[in-house]
Amino acid sequence: MLNYAVCEIGGKQYKVIPGKAIAVGFLGNLDKELTVSVLLLSEDGKFQLGNPYLKEKLTLEVLGNIKDKKIRVAKFHAKANYRKNVGIRPKRTRIILPVKKTA
Repeated sequence: MLNYAVCEIGGKQYKVIPGKAIAVGFLGNLDKELTVSVLLLSEDGKFQLGNPYLKEKLTLEVLGNIKDKKIRVAKFHAKANYRKNVGIRPKRTRIILPVKKTA
């Protein structure tokens, strides 16, 4: 059984655990599945390490796009009466590695 995997998604590395959803950087409007390259794979305490990638690929399920919490940035200059607030809500894509059922 797969414990976890380290995958490259959108140029960044993420730890993917079966059945646990993660939010990654916005990947655009995708279909229901996403195939990613695997850097490290842990199955039953045994590790497989790629150089840089493994030959195996993982297929992740795309749950949809969301907007993340608002990030506020404040600029301030003392004694110059300068104050500026900027905010952004970055888009994220939620993905999940489906749990494979064993008979």
